[in-house]
Amino acid sequence: MPGVTVTATNAVLGTQIIVVTDTQGLYALPKLPVGRYDLNFQLEGFKPLKRASIVVDADAALQINATLEVGTQSETVTVTANQIRVDTVSTQLGDVVPADTMTTLSLNGRSYTDLLSIQPGVIPTTTIQPNSVIMAGVTGTIAPSGQLNAGNVSVSGQRETANGFLVNGGDVQEHMNGGTAVVPNLDSIEEFRVLTNNFDPEHGNYNGGIINVVTKSGSDMVHGDVFEFFRNTSLDARNYFSPDRATFSQNQPGGTIGGPLKRQKLFFFGDYEATRTTQGIETGLIPVPSSAEREGNFAGVASLLKGTVNGRYWADLLSQRLGYAVSPGEPYYVPGCTTAAQCVLPNAVIPLRAWSLPAQRLLQYTPAPNSGENQFSTGAFAKTVRDDKFAYRVDGNTRIGLLSGYYFFDDYRLDNPYPGQQGGANVPGFDALTLGRARLYSLGNNTVLSNGAVNEFHATFTHNANNVGFPNGGRGVTLASQGFVTGPGTPGIVVQAPELEGVENLAFDAFTMGVTITGVNQINQTLNFSDGLSKVFGTHTIKVGGQLQFSEVELQPNATFNGTFTFAGTETGSDFADFLLGIPSNYIQSTGGIFHLRNKYGALFAQDSWRIGSRLTFNYGVRWDVMQPWYERDNQIQTIVPDQRSIVFPGAPLGLVVPGDRGVARGLSPTRWGNVAPRVGLAYAPSEKFSIRGSYGVFYTAFQGLSAGIMYGVPPYGYNYLSPAPPLFETPFITAADGTNNGQRFPLPPPPLGASPSSPVTNIDWPKLIPINADPFFATDNKTPYSENYMFSVQRELAPNAVFTASYVGSRGHNILVIRQANPGNPALCLSVSEPDQVAPGSPTCGPFAENGVFVAKDGQVINGTRGPLGSNYGTVTRQETTGYSRYNALELNVRYTRRRSSVQAGYTLSKSVDVGSNLGEQVNPFDIRLSEAPSAFDMRHNFVVSYNYDVPFSKLFGRQNEWTERWTISGTTRFTSGFPITLYNSADTSLLGTFGNGVNNNLVDTPNYTPGCDLRLNHDPSKGSAFNTACFSLPALGDIGSAPRRFFYGPGIHNFDMALLKDVSLTPTKALQIRLEAFNVLNHPQFYGAGAVDGNITSSTFGQIIAASSPRLIQIAAKLLF
Repeated sequence: MPGVTVTATNAVLGTQIIVVTDTQGLYALPKLPVGRYDLNFQLEGFKPLKRASIVVDADAALQINATLEVGTQSETVTVTANQIRVDTVSTQLGDVVPADTMTTLSLNGRSYTDLLSIQPGVIPTTTIQPNSVIMAGVTGTIAPSGQLNAGNVSVSGQRETANGFLVNGGDVQEHMNGGTAVVPNLDSIEEFRVLTNNFDPEHGNYNGGIINVVTKSGSDMVHGDVFEFFRNTSLDARNYFSPDRATFSQNQPGGTIGGPLKRQKLFFFGDYEATRTTQGIETGLIPVPSSAEREGNFAGVASLLKGTVNGRYWADLLSQRLGYAVSPGEPYYVPGCTTAAQCVLPNAVIPLRAWSLPAQRLLQYTPAPNSGENQFSTGAFAKTVRDDKFAYRVDGNTRIGLLSGYYFFDDYRLDNPYPGQQGGANVPGFDALTLGRARLYSLGNNTVLSNGAVNEFHATFTHNANNVGFPNGGRGVTLASQGFVTGPGTPGIVVQAPELEGVENLAFDAFTMGVTITGVNQINQTLNFSDGLSKVFGTHTIKVGGQLQFSEVELQPNATFNGTFTFAGTETGSDFADFLLGIPSNYIQSTGGIFHLRNKYGALFAQDSWRIGSRLTFNYGVRWDVMQPWYERDNQIQTIVPDQRSIVFPGAPLGLVVPGDRGVARGLSPTRWGNVAPRVGLAYAPSEKFSIRGSYGVFYTAFQGLSAGIMYGVPPYGYNYLSPAPPLFETPFITAADGTNNGQRFPLPPPPLGASPSSPVTNIDWPKLIPINADPFFATDNKTPYSENYMFSVQRELAPNAVFTASYVGSRGHNILVIRQANPGNPALCLSVSEPDQVAPGSPTCGPFAENGVFVAKDGQVINGTRGPLGSNYGTVTRQETTGYSRYNALELNVRYTRRRSSVQAGYTLSKSVDVGSNLGEQVNPFDIRLSEAPSAFDMRHNFVVSYNYDVPFSKLFGRQNEWTERWTISGTTRFTSGFPITLYNSADTSLLGTFGNGVNNNLVDTPNYTPGCDLRLNHDPSKGSAFNTACFSLPALGDIGSAPRRFFYGPGIHNFDMALLKDVSLTPTKALQIRLEAFNVLNHPQFYGAGAVDGNITSSTFGQIIAASSPRLIQIAAKLLF
C-alpha cells in the first residue's frame, strides 16, 4: 500500500526515523542503532498499526510486514512482535546473545567471550599449546583482566588470531596475538553478536568472526544492580591428577547504574567490577627424573643411554673427572657393562665427581617425583589476580543526532606460578608477574539527514599496556653462585639484565625450570575512525563508507638476555644425564633494544540490499582493503634476499637487507593495493516463516602484529646467539666436542639508528655476529592473506518463537602466513661426518642440533656447518611467507526457542578443517609445504551445544502461588564434542635439518615414524593406559624427518554440564533480590581435551599418555540486588 507513514521509535531513548512506503507498498529503514523499537504505520482512512517491542540487534536485517485495517485514526491496533524471527533478508550468518541470556547462564569468570561458542561454527576453546613461545613475544594470548578468555578461538575454520572484536563500534583487538583487549563488565553489556560467515562489506580487516559488543545505555528511569559472586575451595572437587583439592578463593563484587541526566535528552550508564582470585593451578602429570636418577643412577632407564662420546676435548674432560681413560666414540653404556673397560658409565651410573658444577648446584631446583617413580603433579601453587574495571557511557539526543560517548578502564595484576608462554617454568618455584592496564575511549554519532539518509560515525582510541612475565620466583640468585663462569671477556655468561638475574632457564624434554626468558613490556595503541552513510532509493538500501586505522605497538622484550639452555639428550641419549654431565644440546642468548611497531589500515566499501520483490532480496557489494605490513619506526627490521648486497650496511653478510635497500619496502613486503573483496548473496523467502539464503565473499585479513614482533634481535639492531654445537654447561661459548672458543659476543654496542642508502653504516663488527641466527624474517614478496567464504542456509519457523536453521558453510584460505626453515641442514653431509672413523682425530662428529658446527673430515676437508642454501654466514634462519592454505567444510544445525522468561538454543556442527600450519609458531616442511598438510589443530569434527534458561513452574507443581514458588529459574550450558587432533612431534632433530626456531619450547617439523595400518587403539581414559598405541610409532633413523603426519587421529572430547539455579525475590515493585547457585562441570566428569592434554612428543617419557585434565566441579554462589 503506497503512502503509508512508517515511524520507528527507540523505546528507551525516544529517537525517531520516519519513512514513507513507495508505489509498491514497500519501505526500508536505514540501519538503526541497537535497541528496542516501536514501529507505527499510519495512513488516512485506516486504523493506525503499532508493532511493539521489535528488537534491533547489531548487524541485523529485519523484514516487518504490516496489513492496515479500514477505520479511524483513533482506533489503534497494537501487535507485539515475536522474539525470534526467520531471517528473510540478510545473507550473513551469526547469532545474537542478549543481556538476559548472558546474565542468566552460568559463566566461569563472567566474561562474554566464554559464550562465543554457544552457536554453531565456533570452537569452544583455544588450541594454542600452553608452552608455545617465539622469542620476542607471547604466541599464546594476553588474557584481558589477567585471566579472562581473550576470544582466541577458531570461527568457521579460520585461525584463532583472525577474529575482529568491536565494542560500541570501536576496534579493540590486541594486535600482537589477535584476542580482545577489552572485556566489559558482563552486566553492562546489552548484547553481542558473532558474525561467523559472509558478513557484509561494511566489515573487514579480519576473515574469522566479527564479534560486535554493544553496552547498555541509560534511560528515563534509574536502573541497575549490585552483585557479589563468591567461590571457595570448600565448594570444589579435586582435579583428576591431584591428590588434594587445589586452593580456590574468588570474590567478584560490582554493580551498574543508569538513568537520566536530562529527561528524554541525556542519559548515563556506569559500571564497576572487582576480582580477587587465589587459584591453585594444576600442573598435570610431568615426567621428572626419578630419585635414583637424581643420584646419578640411570640403571632403570639404561636403554636411553645409547650415545657415544663426541670429540677428543670432551673425552679428555670426562677422563679428568672420572679418573680413568675415556675415548672419542666410546659408548656411554651398553647392556651388561659393569667396568670402565666396557663403557664410560659402568652400571649406568654417573658418579658425583663427573657432575658439572652448575648441575650440582641447580639440582635443588629440579622437582622430585611425588606421583609414581618419575612423575610430578601438584595443585598447591596458586595464581593470584587483582583486577578492577569500570566504565561510563553517556547518550544524548542532540541537534546533530544521537551522540554516544564511552570510556572503559581496566587495571590488573597477575602472579602466575607457571608462566610457560613466556618461556618460563612449568614446575613450581618460578612464578612471574604480569601487570596490565587497558583503556578505551569511544565516540559515536548517528545522524538522520534531511534527505532521509542516516550517517553513522565512530571514533575510538584503545590503549592496552602489559608488562608480561616479569620474573619473580627464582630471581636474585646470581649465575656465578650457580656454578657458571660469568663476565665480559670470558667464555661464560654475561649478565645483560641484572634485574632479571635468577635461576638459569633450563628446558628439558618434559619440563622447564628457571626464570622466564621471553617476557615483554608491550604497549598497544589503536586509533580508529569509521563512517557509513545509508540511504533508501526505492527498493535499494545502499550503504557506503570507509575505515581508517592507525596502530602502534611498543615492545621491550626480555629476549633471553641472560641466556637459556636446552637439554634434549643429544650426547648420552638422556636429557637428565646430559644435564648432570654438563653438556646441553644448545645455548641461546640475545640482546636488543626497544621495538616501535607501526601499522596503517584503510578501507572503502559500498553495499546494496535490493528488494527485487516481496520474496527475493539480492545483497551485493564490494570492499577495498589496504593493509600495510607492520613496520618499525626506526627501520629496526631486516630480511634476507639471497645474493643481494645491502647498501645501507655494506659490510653485512650477503643476503641480509633492510628497508631502504633495493626492493625492500618499509614493511619489508610492499603494501598491496589490489585487495578488492566482492561479496554477493541471495535471500528468498516464500513466506515470513521460511527462507532460503546463499552467499559468497572474499575476506582479507590483517597480518598479525606478532609477524613483526618476532623479528626482534637480528643484527645489526640486536643479536641472537645460538651455540653452533653442544657447548659446555658452565662455559657455553666453548664447544664441548673440540674445545673451540667461539668468542664472547656480549655486551654489544647500542644499535645504529638512522642508517639509509645516503647515510650507510660501515663500522659494524660483522664477524662477531656471524653466523646469524635470526628470528623469523618477513619475505619481501608476501601477499595479503585472504579467504573465500561461502554458505547455503535454510531457515524455518517451527512454531511461534521457535526457528530451525540448517546451513552448509565452507571456506578456502589463501596466502596464509606460515614459517619455514630457510636454511636447513644437509642430512647427507652431516651423516658423512657422523662417525668417529669419518672425521680427523680430535674433530667432533655431526649429529642432531650440530648443523652450525665445524667438522674436519678424514681427508682433511673442513666442513663449516651443514646448512646449505644461505651459506655458512647464517645458522638457523626461518622465513615468514604467505604460502599457506586451508580448507573448511561444515554442516551447521541450529534451533532457537524463546517464550517469556524461558529460552533454548541448541547447535550442532559437523566440520572438517585442514591446513598446513594452524598458528604462526607451527613450522612447515622446508622442502614441500604440502607434506605439512594435516587436520587443523582446532579441527573438532563434532560439536553439540545447548544453552537454556527455564522458568520453573513450582506454583503449578505445588498448587500454590506465592513468593517461594514463583520466579525460580534453571539455566545452563551442556556440551558434547569429539576431541582435537593430537599433535605428533619429535624434539630430537633426528632429521638433521635443524628446523627449530629458537630452541625454546618450539616444536620441530620432525615427527615420529608411523607403521601404516597399525591399530592405534585410541583410549580416552587415562586409568586404562595410553591415549593411543605407542607401539605404532618409532624414532626415525638419523637423516629421516619421520613418516607420521603432524596430526591424523584425535584425542578425548568434551562432555560437560554447567548449570545454575536462580531465585528472584521481589522486595518492592521496582526492586528484587536474586540468589544464584552455579556449578561448572556439575557432574565432576574428568575431561582431557585441552591443548597438550595428550603428550605427542616421541622423545618424552610420557609419549602417548594423557597428562592433563580440565577443571573438576567448581561451585559459585552469588547475590544480586536489581533495581
